Amino acid sequence: MALTQATVPYQPGYNYGVGADLASGSPMGKVVGGSVSGVENALGDTAGFQITRIHSTSDLQETLGIGVEIGVGVGFFGVSARFNFAKQSKIHSHSLFMAITAFVNLEFQSIDDPTLTEGAKEIINRPDVFSTRYGNMFVRGVGRGGLFVAVMNIDTSSAEESKSISAELEGSYGLFSAEGKTKFDSLQAKYHSETQIKVYHEGGPADLAMGDLNDPAELYEILKTWLKSFKENPEQNSVPYYVTLAPIAIANGPIPPNVADIQHAQDILVICATERSATLDQLNLMDYISRNSSRYDFLAPITPADIAKVSASYQADLDLIAATASQAINDVTKAVTPAEFATKTGKVYPQGMQPEPMPTLKQGLPQPPIAIDIDKLRAKPIKVEGLNL
Repeated sequence: MALTQATVPYQPGYNYGVGADLASGSPMGKVVGGSVSGVENALGDTAGFQITRIHSTSDLQETLGIGVEIGVGVGFFGVSARFNFAKQSKIHSHSLFMAITAFVNLEFQSIDDPTLTEGAKEIINRPDVFSTRYGNMFVRGVGRGGLFVAVMNIDTSSAEESKSISAELEGSYGLFSAEGKTKFDSLQAKYHSETQIKVYHEGGPADLAMGDLNDPAELYEILKTWLKSFKENPEQNSVPYYVTLAPIAIANGPIPPNVADIQHAQDILVICATERSATLDQLNLMDYISRNSSRYDFLAPITPADIAKVSASYQADLDLIAATASQAINDVTKAVTPAEFATKTGKVYPQGMQPEPMPTLKQGLPQPPIAIDIDKLRAKPIKVEGLNL
């Protein structure tokens, strides 16, 4: 089975022709040369905007371009800024989370006819040295533009408020329109719902910031500012935010002798990423219950102290998953699942288990509290001259 091209988030050190290790995503020496160009007669820009319901950390990671569908290690464990944002958003099942996403893509450019550099040709018959210096992939194309992601957490004080907000938002939710803003403001005043907003962006103005992190109206303004910056000065405000990695073999480079091991390691990293996201969701839920224990009914023998113990167990599971992934990245021949890694190292996995009986939200708040048809939660189009979303 041959290695195939992959699209992954940009990280420092990547540039046209630079080698990379597929498992870790680590940039290596420049292995390929060749002229760089865009697609003929395709100079236009593209942009997009959407609001989606986020049910899990995995959902948010897919929005950030680091979901398990990427299929390579760099997407799971090599993009710390995006992963840290997903982690800090603390997604869990007892609150409503929405993701507001926008992107701008400028002309995509890539190496048309890749050829090995002279230095790479000199060691082509020494596969171990070659892979240590250049890896098994190279950066063929670079996508420029920007990515904007905001996570809005809407919390309420009772089940009745949650149900009412859900009913009033359904079918008429246009957060980034005058009508939507008026409705959202009235709902906040009527139900005293709490709103928290976190913003992450690549590209655009460096000083982009919200004055009030709980005000969707300010979020609308900074999103407009972000989009407008690309219309006014796209080259200055764009950044490389994704790349295509292609096998060095297409540039007449050597085929890695351990392709099967590399593919197996990728499968293991998919398992690690999936289990890490699910464990994070459980840890976030335990943390939420601990911070809001007054909103919960605890049935004997479970106490708030037990929730703290469960949190520690989930954290131990995250540490073991990270160690499992590190082993797969550092040596693809030793890639094993987290359960197998635990057995080999004399540890227990998983340790984290929801307490029984599980604490319940007071006043019968269901889990999850809000059920909204996401197809009805689409924002009205934003139109910025030169960028129609």
